[in-house]
Amino acid sequence: MTVKQIVTGVIAFAVAGALSFATARAQQASPPIPPNAVTNSSTILEKENVHTEDVHHYQNPAEEAEDAALITKVKTALATDGVANGHPVEVDCDRGVARLSGVVDSADDAKHAAQVTAAVPGITGVDNKLTWR
Repeated sequence: MTVKQIVTGVIAFAVAGALSFATARAQQASPPIPPNAVTNSSTILEKENVHTEDVHHYQNPAEEAEDAALITKVKTALATDGVANGHPVEVDCDRGVARLSGVVDSADDAKHAAQVTAAVPGITGVDNKLTWR
């Protein structure tokens, strides 16, 4: 086993643990699920949906793992702050640049969500595609 394989394995293990933690944390911070709600991963949606598909061209598995860890950190930060609670917000990351998409209550909430995201260590930029009602 090479050092690269060991490092990749450790990163993958850390990402899996971080994802488990973030999911548990998001479930604790989530409001009660309304009877007409649809659940989609860790986001609760009330007749709204958000889904994006991006193509990433990673040079190695470590780059992908780093972005996965950053996505978890951003989702945790947004859940802890509460700015996106009850809203369909999706987070993606490509080489440290976070992309936020979905719907929040106001333009101020969209701006605040971008500020919370930018404050996450490792995030090098924010592409804020959030809209509001």
